[in-house]
Amino acid sequence: MVKILDRYVFSEGLKLLFLTLLTFLTIFGIIDFVSHISISMKLGLKSELQFISGRFPLYTVRVLPIAVLISTVVTLSRFSSTSELTVIRALGISTYRFSVPLLVLALLSSLFSLLVHELFVPKGLKVSSEIERKVEKASPKKVSEVWFKSGSRKFVFIRKLNVKERRGKWGSVIEEENFQPTRRIDGREVFYEGNGVWKFKDVFIRDLNKLKTERLNELSLNLGVDIKDLKSSETLPEAKSLSELFITIKRLERLGYDTRQFQMELYSKLAISLYPLVVTLIGIPFGVFNPRNRKGYTVLIVSTLIVLMWVTTSLFISLGKSGALPPIYASFAPLILFTSVGLILFGRVET
Repeated sequence: MVKILDRYVFSEGLKLLFLTLLTFLTIFGIIDFVSHISISMKLGLKSELQFISGRFPLYTVRVLPIAVLISTVVTLSRFSSTSELTVIRALGISTYRFSVPLLVLALLSSLFSLLVHELFVPKGLKVSSEIERKVEKASPKKVSEVWFKSGSRKFVFIRKLNVKERRGKWGSVIEEENFQPTRRIDGREVFYEGNGVWKFKDVFIRDLNKLKTERLNELSLNLGVDIKDLKSSETLPEAKSLSELFITIKRLERLGYDTRQFQMELYSKLAISLYPLVVTLIGIPFGVFNPRNRKGYTVLIVSTLIVLMWVTTSLFISLGKSGALPPIYASFAPLILFTSVGLILFGRVET
């Protein structure tokens, strides 16, 4: 009997989850279609549909916690309003045991969110970005005003870098000691030779301590930086998978860049994937205590929880991106807060 009940509760929750998710994606799709109608006018309807479909994975992981919360509260509210939950309790099955299928559904939703983040979001956003570039007629092969750090004392600047051709114009290497520049190397052209070696042509070397200048036709320097590392600036953090974000953070730290934005993206993606479990812990008590035949109660509770979680999470993410809070704390603090609230409420459920 218990297995049959588990399948029944799981199937009811899954149906509501699917319908809620489909509704949200449809709404987002319509809004996206209207707001990016210029793509259809310039490149055709097919390109706009590809653009919208490329953004669906991102929308899916963002609205999945909301869909799980709604499906949990509504499913239990239905059982409560039809007295099915009362009958189950009379048979000796506790509310905790009755809620296990919904917790399993939430766990599967979290794993699904991680999978979508890793496999589908980067590919989808890449398709959308390529279509946007076609509309704007922008070239992804050139990077302007690149700064990176070489070792502990050298700062490198390249005004215009062509990644595909492995060359750039107007490159400079500034050496410093105790935060004071000691030598500057300038070249009209820069070529990447491989293995971290860069060749400068038409070179001026300025010794800022001795106030001397030397001119060379060319100069090769091992800066210890691969040109592939500099391509990371072409892709937005949100368009990277979890593994790509981790690798990018390590590369940029080696180059001396501030990696706060990438760390925030990595930790926030991990945190948002755990939200389905958290909202289920919160949603179960409110669904169980729903007064009979008061559908407005369900709407009010769900709406309040969604707004509260959205505002709190957005606030902490903003604090993390601004540097007011460490990235890992800004990403997981709201999750820990709502998990604590959920566990307290879940522990007070009438069994």
